[in-house]
Amino acid sequence: MGDNYLSIANSWGMWIAVSAIIFVVFLQAIRITRIAFRAGREIGMTGGQLWTAFRTGLTTAIVPSIAVLLGLAVMIPKLGIAFPWMRLSVIGSVSYELIAAGAAANAMGVDGLQGDFTGLVFANAVWAMSLGVVFNLIIVAFFTPRVKWLKEKVAGGDEGWMKVMTAAAFFGAVGYMVAQPVVKGGSALMALVGGFASMAFLGVIITVGKQNWLKEWSLALAIIGGMAVAGLAFAHFGIGG
Repeated sequence: MGDNYLSIANSWGMWIAVSAIIFVVFLQAIRITRIAFRAGREIGMTGGQLWTAFRTGLTTAIVPSIAVLLGLAVMIPKLGIAFPWMRLSVIGSVSYELIAAGAAANAMGVDGLQGDFTGLVFANAVWAMSLGVVFNLIIVAFFTPRVKWLKEKVAGGDEGWMKVMTAAAFFGAVGYMVAQPVVKGGSALMALVGGFASMAFLGVIITVGKQNWLKEWSLALAIIGGMAVAGLAFAHFGIGG
C-alpha cells in the first residue's frame, strides 16, 4: 500500500464494508427496542412511561459518547475515518482500541499513534484491533460455564476476594500502560499528569460535593484535561512536541 495508505483507508470500498456492519448492529438495536416496548406493555407500563424511559436511556448514552468522539479524533489521522468509526460505533471501547492500535504500531517499530504510519503499519493495527476481541466472543460463547467454575475455584466462593483479584488485575494493566509515558516523558507524561490531576479533582467534587451526575462525564473531562495540560506544557514550556 505504500505511504498513500490513507487513500485506501478512506476509500468507498472501506466505507461500504464498515457501513454493512454498522447497519446490522443498527437493526439489532431497533429489534431490542421493540422487544423492550413489548415487554413493558405486557407488565402494564403506559406509552408515556415507555417513551420517558426511552428518552432517558437515549440521553444517558450521549454523555459517554464524548470520550468515544475524542478517541475517534485521535485515531483518524493515522487510521482514516471509516475503520475507527466502525470499531468505536459497534464493537470496541475507547481504551481498548487506542491500546491495540498503539501496541500494533509499536510492534512495527513505530512510536504508537504518534509515529509515522505506512500501509503495513495500518494493516497491522487493523488486524490487531480486530483479532484482539475475537477471543472474548469465543470465551463467552463456549466457555462461560468453565469461567464461572474457575472463578469459584480461585475465589473459594468469597465474593470479596474475587473483587480484590479483579481490581488487582485491572490496576496491573493500568500500571503497565502508565509506566510507558512516565519513562518516555515529554508530552505523554504531561498528558498523564493532566489526566490524573483532572480525575482526582473530579473525584473530590463527586465524593465530597455529592455530584454523582459527574461520574458519566469524568472520563471525557479527564481526557480533555490531559490534552489541555500537554498542549499548554508544549506551548509555554516547550515540553514534548
